[in-house]
Amino acid sequence: LARVSDPRLSPTDRMGVSDQASLHRSGGKRIFDDWDVSNSEMGKLKNISLPHGSFFFGPDSHQVDIPESDVFDPSASWSSLQRELLDDDSDAINVELEKKRCASYDFGFPDATMPLKRRRLFYGALISGDSAEVIKATSMEQYNIYHTVSLIESNTTQNLTPKKWRFFGSKDASKELNWLYQLFGPKTKVSVDYYVTSQRKDQIDGDELLIEYFQREGHSYRWKFNGMRPDDIAIIADIDETFSRDFLRALQICDVPQFRPGQSCRAPKVYASTLIFESSPECAWKTKSALRNAAGRGRAWFHPDAILGECADQIGDTKLHPPTKRDRWESHGTRLDYYGHDNEYTYYDSKVLADLNIEGQGPLWLPHEMRSESFMGQRVTKKDGSPTGYHFHNFFMSTEEIIFKYATYGHADKKARKKKSIRYIHDDLMMAVMCTLGKHTEKTESSFESIAGTSRPIYYLNEEARQARHNLWQDIVRKDDEKLVQMN
Repeated sequence: LARVSDPRLSPTDRMGVSDQASLHRSGGKRIFDDWDVSNSEMGKLKNISLPHGSFFFGPDSHQVDIPESDVFDPSASWSSLQRELLDDDSDAINVELEKKRCASYDFGFPDATMPLKRRRLFYGALISGDSAEVIKATSMEQYNIYHTVSLIESNTTQNLTPKKWRFFGSKDASKELNWLYQLFGPKTKVSVDYYVTSQRKDQIDGDELLIEYFQREGHSYRWKFNGMRPDDIAIIADIDETFSRDFLRALQICDVPQFRPGQSCRAPKVYASTLIFESSPECAWKTKSALRNAAGRGRAWFHPDAILGECADQIGDTKLHPPTKRDRWESHGTRLDYYGHDNEYTYYDSKVLADLNIEGQGPLWLPHEMRSESFMGQRVTKKDGSPTGYHFHNFFMSTEEIIFKYATYGHADKKARKKKSIRYIHDDLMMAVMCTLGKHTEKTESSFESIAGTSRPIYYLNEEARQARHNLWQDIVRKDDEKLVQMN
């Protein structure tokens, strides 16, 4: 398939994959054995080259025939309670039920001048070595809700440590991909696309999150390929985060101020008040909400993030929302100070909008900005103080996976591999280890059942799933403790 042309790029920026390969060298040595994909199966995919790397777009789940041996029904394992909560995708809208739902988040309900229909939701997340456990937990919450699930894999970590493709190039990869296609429900178009960076370590200046920012740009192209419109909703998350199902349904139908047409796009986000689980569903931080007194409030998290399609890159109108300036090739990377970074638009107003006789508008948002430009919108908590999202943090299957993550991904800890125990790598892991040992603080929940409020992740309402994950985490801690004893 032909390469997609991005009108923002100069002719030199539109270099092909083989051309960019020559840029990705360190001391004259090629970093990745599988870099030159121009003549491989990946090179046959629809692709787009940007100054920082290339995206290769695979088929979505509605475009493939899954072998009968790989077909499965995620709903076959649901409990009766889970089935009751997940069987809510009727085309008919229960007005009274939805009015109550909207009121529980302090949202209005569409009036006679507004269309009564469910908004389409388009999701984007990066995917790598995330455990099947955490993907099952988030996908169950989202089952048959999203129009599109855009997942992007890379062959490097964020600090450019090489890694093998998980979802491309082997029989095992094909089986994993077929599994992933089916998890989110048959109504959802699921895709895994691939990012290959052209950046060297000296080019990212120690800012490892730049690679994440670049990689996320592929979501807006996938959304556009799948027919996203300005009145649709873009949602950006990590794969281990999700809005609660009830809140996703609210975003689809309620009168959310940020989703009304004609947005300025300056502060367009709706983002979660998130309950954080550490390594096990039995180990959770208390939320910072009205459910707790000041001494008993634990940790706050504020993802996923949602914005209206008319404010999203590749979807909105650049005539209404002129491009801003960013720190890499002007149109990539982080917004410059006073050009919309941290909600400060002084130079954008005086040096961009003024020349166009436009006032009060903001630029379109790159996918990473929907996440990285914090607090530019409304953080929503349920009126009873319950969270609107969940973060399943560090739900890995082994100590090796944990160490690899902390040593090579965002804010990498170069000393992670030298720590005597995983508990010494990060305070979050210390909390999870102490929880396993039955040692809780006023800022942590004593169990899944002790969590205050009315929001619970649907996957872990199944007690067997909850116990199985906690048992596995206990085994990881036990083996780590044995290793620590031997070292001492």
